[in-house]
Amino acid sequence: MKRIEFLGLPSLLLLAWLMEGCMAVSKTEIREEPTAQVTQATATPIPILQIEPQRIDLNGDWRFRVDPGDEGENEGWYDVAFDDANWSEVMVPHTWGVMPQHADYEGVAWYRRSFTVPAELQGAHLRLQFDAVFYLARVWLNGEYLGQHEGGYTPFEFDVSGIAEPGAENVIAVQMDNLRANDRIPATLSPPWSFDWWNYGGIVRDVHLSATSQVFIDRQRIVAEPDLVGSATITATTTIGNASSFEQSVHVKAAIHDESTGSPVWTSKDDPGLEATITIPAQASREVVLKTTLPSPRLWHFDHPNLYRLVTEIKDETGDSLHHTEETFGIRKIEIKDAHLYLNGEWVRLVGLTRHADSPQHGLAETETIMAADYDDLKRLNMVFSRPVHYPQHEFILDYCDRNGILLIPEVPAWQLTAAQMADPHMLELAQQQLREMIAANFNHPSVWAWSVGNEFDSTSTAGHEYVREMIGLAKSLDPTRPVGFASNRLNIRPQDDATDLADFVLMNQYFGTWVGPKEGLGRALDWIHSTWPDKVVIISEYGFEPSWNRPWGPSTSSLDHDRYYYVTDEELDDPVAADRERQKLIREQLAIMRERDFVGGAIFWCYQDYRTPSGFEMGVVDAQRQHLGAYNVLREEYSPALFGAVTHNVAEFQPGQEVTTEVAIRSRGPIEMEIPAYTLEGYTLHWELLEGKLLLTGGDLEIPTLQPGESWRGSLIWTVPAKGPFTLTLQIARPTGFVCLEYEEGFSQ
Repeated sequence: MKRIEFLGLPSLLLLAWLMEGCMAVSKTEIREEPTAQVTQATATPIPILQIEPQRIDLNGDWRFRVDPGDEGENEGWYDVAFDDANWSEVMVPHTWGVMPQHADYEGVAWYRRSFTVPAELQGAHLRLQFDAVFYLARVWLNGEYLGQHEGGYTPFEFDVSGIAEPGAENVIAVQMDNLRANDRIPATLSPPWSFDWWNYGGIVRDVHLSATSQVFIDRQRIVAEPDLVGSATITATTTIGNASSFEQSVHVKAAIHDESTGSPVWTSKDDPGLEATITIPAQASREVVLKTTLPSPRLWHFDHPNLYRLVTEIKDETGDSLHHTEETFGIRKIEIKDAHLYLNGEWVRLVGLTRHADSPQHGLAETETIMAADYDDLKRLNMVFSRPVHYPQHEFILDYCDRNGILLIPEVPAWQLTAAQMADPHMLELAQQQLREMIAANFNHPSVWAWSVGNEFDSTSTAGHEYVREMIGLAKSLDPTRPVGFASNRLNIRPQDDATDLADFVLMNQYFGTWVGPKEGLGRALDWIHSTWPDKVVIISEYGFEPSWNRPWGPSTSSLDHDRYYYVTDEELDDPVAADRERQKLIREQLAIMRERDFVGGAIFWCYQDYRTPSGFEMGVVDAQRQHLGAYNVLREEYSPALFGAVTHNVAEFQPGQEVTTEVAIRSRGPIEMEIPAYTLEGYTLHWELLEGKLLLTGGDLEIPTLQPGESWRGSLIWTVPAKGPFTLTLQIARPTGFVCLEYEEGFSQ
């Protein structure tokens, strides 16, 4: 763990949790954590302050300056008295990669800001928390060095009790760099090649100060296991810290609430296993495991993202509240059996896309508005399944997927590492650190169903096998409840040599028809993979089209044949319409090959948007400004789990005032052995509107009965021809979450 230099008790609690990974064995269990050392900042005994937990937002106005000569530390840029008046004013979260004068800057930079801690927090336990800083961050508060953190996509924190000054102005200084190197993750591979996305440096996610009592709930792991016959076992492993200089006895009590109503549905009155009393030594922590059986749970599903909230409170011996937390979770069961993927006991075949955390205005430091707009658009593309991209995601995205129904495979950014890099103990240590931090941050999200330990590294080498063995072993020790894999691009030739043999499932990046060979190779490769691992489900973790794919490496465009390859001519290379034409063709043809192989449980298109990258590749179904391309509509229809059949009317000519009955046929994709996506449609509706221009004349909703894959339904609409035309009838198939799968439109004139 030498790459993380945290000070204070919370970091030791975090590391103890990350290294523990074991689960509950009884209804109430007390576990010891290593005793923390008293730091100089917190050595003086302070009475326990009973406060409501507070989160002080430190986003917003900061000062920024690049430091190309790395002179800032020697010149005291971290010092409280340092004059930063001539620095640039920026809004954090921020990356200098979107500043025109620094867009290509790779080096050291600094951020500073001042803030006031409320005076009433004197004696509180204070933690300075960063959700992500890219890449290597070193932090000072009030001129005192706190420590450093390496890795650009995971959260970290420092205990600043006794360093932050309540009632006074405090100054944070953060030095960071976005330098590329062979021994960093993501890594430089071979000059000038590095990771294939932009090297955005900065404080790229939220910053805040957390204030609690000195006896506090540090974190919770919630495991929810339904038996699929009417109940679920809920196990909450709660780490409680004592930052005071005195032993503390506390009572822990938890209750389960329905997230949609806020009402409690199961408390310690229903099951005393939801409460316990423990004693925590000074400057130490303890784990308590609370376990209960919840009757009649509402299961989480991508079409029915039911959520619960675990409300946990600790009280002192007099009954006064010291701290309470609320943690959202869902109850669902994921299984891999006989080369198929099962959700809550149902065989499902799922689809989605990847998306880079990148926008022209904000780069990696995305706003919630941009993330919500993109993910709403992805839901309109019928995405219910994704390996989001090559690095851990913003908490907002995980929460969005919990609430709107998208299953995720988060990944550490071990991207295209060489055998030599994976054989380096330092690189393994760094990858393991990022895996620990990712799992700790994402553990309670029901949208997270599996973990990925990297992408397209040398997985046929001895070092690659050992890396996968070590990383999967660590992931399993931290989280025994989820499958683990990695995305391989080496499965087209001799898959039996690949480290996928060690994974729980197959993640295959495939670019047949372009980089890896002719179109006809896809079916053969899939069959070979299935014969190698007949019990592993195959997920296509990437497929897509880049119009200049053969220009850097060959073959020559003149040697290509459209029957065997997807490509654009040299004359069409800068024509987005030509590239989009090939992309549409690839989507249709490759999904047809995947559909007829029932061991293919998922297909993830690369990618949603064009993003900034040194390679200049453009592979999105929307451009960087989020304008839809033709492939967007093709992918949306191909990804829809329901399709329109015939739409017929009981009249041939339409006269004003005439009553019309329209019959609409809808089919669920299936049978599941021959279709992807394919799953049961429950709670879907047919929404219809009659429009004169943009004026709504009439409309309504019809409930679609539950349809198994391959089943059909017919519904009837009754409407009156308007007095004047032209007019339009629109039909929409809507999910229970409100997102529209597919639309039909028919225009009429009189």
